[in-house]
Amino acid sequence: MIAEFTVQNYRSFKGKHIFSLISTKNKELSESNTFEMGDKLRFLKTAVIYGANASGKSNFFRALSFYRNFAVFSGPRKQVGDTIEVDAFYFSKQTEYEPSSFELVFFMKNDEGKNIRYRYGFSVTQEEVITEYLFAILNVREVTLFTREKQELVTTDYFREGAKIKSAVRQNCSFLSVCAQTNGEIAVSIVRYFQDMLITSGLQNIASVTKNRLRKPDDNALKGVLDFLHFADIQVNELQVEREPVSFSELPPDLAEFLKKTPQAKPPERETYFFGHICFDNEENAGTVLIPEHQESSGTRKLFTYAIPITSALENGTPLFIDEFDAQLHPLILENIIKLFNSPEKNPKNAQLVISCHAVNILTNKLFRRDQIWFCEKDQYGATDLYSLVEYDEPIRNDAAFGKNYLQGKYGAVPYINEIALQIGNRE
Repeated sequence: MIAEFTVQNYRSFKGKHIFSLISTKNKELSESNTFEMGDKLRFLKTAVIYGANASGKSNFFRALSFYRNFAVFSGPRKQVGDTIEVDAFYFSKQTEYEPSSFELVFFMKNDEGKNIRYRYGFSVTQEEVITEYLFAILNVREVTLFTREKQELVTTDYFREGAKIKSAVRQNCSFLSVCAQTNGEIAVSIVRYFQDMLITSGLQNIASVTKNRLRKPDDNALKGVLDFLHFADIQVNELQVEREPVSFSELPPDLAEFLKKTPQAKPPERETYFFGHICFDNEENAGTVLIPEHQESSGTRKLFTYAIPITSALENGTPLFIDEFDAQLHPLILENIIKLFNSPEKNPKNAQLVISCHAVNILTNKLFRRDQIWFCEKDQYGATDLYSLVEYDEPIRNDAAFGKNYLQGKYGAVPYINEIALQIGNRE
């Protein structure tokens, strides 16, 4: 469960910005859109981020993705001298060579089933890790597991798994990922939690997530995918897959030559999914017609792509982050997917969904609380400001028309469009 994410000096984020999924004390939609954990704190199940084009919404998701990938994969993937793929704030000479900083506060169950609050963060340049730390709340108070200042690492008795491997940490990788490589119990559990957290975009093709799950034997994934398509009013009653080897002429020359010389090596296969629709003879059911995926509508393919990420998140209670969520989806489908996550019955494990979109029809007080609505807006210096509707300077009524007020510019984060007058001389 995610509580807060902090980013500073990354791409369009210059100052320190905190995105919070901690609920305010407001009672609106409390029973459906929030849940309680631990020390009587309440947390949000969903949140939405709005803003003009190029306001920094996608950079928020990129920041979270970079944080997750560096924490998890830098140890096994980085070699000595490799660059850390981080971008400091673009538009200031003062921040150009300063480190970028990230922190996540999250809850994770231990072996006894108790939710433990962790706070893990780091700051990096393209050359090295400047700081890294891990804290946890144990027996009411926050304790230190480890801290790092460049290559100076200090571990405590709460993190003994890292004591013997401090010297093995390279300057361009996270200590957490190195500890996970050596099967450190706490590090492995945190890395697995991060790996289960999907961060994607509606503009990306992540159909492989759904297809990989469908490849697993003895799984109810196929039924789940079909049920999800039916939920979205997509009349697909069957899915079939056709696999055929890729011809040598389509492969890179080196790979083709290797496969020719190595008979035991299995050549790659091409997968094509077919979507089954009912065929009618007048009004009578005449069987099923199979449509290859490349001929299906973009909306159906998008929902197929989202099927496993959404159903798995609901099934396992894992966080799901989707930028540009409204791409190729009908507004009513957007609304009802959000309702799935807000529903105590459909989301009993309290999975969290965070999206960005431009669909104003879902920006209503019937679907979101004020603390679930966030905005990105750039200032005159190109820096993104990230703020929630709760933080807005003027008081906002619970029954306010959020969507209408947003389009009227009352909350900021909308484009200011200049009218361009083209004067064309009279032709004689």
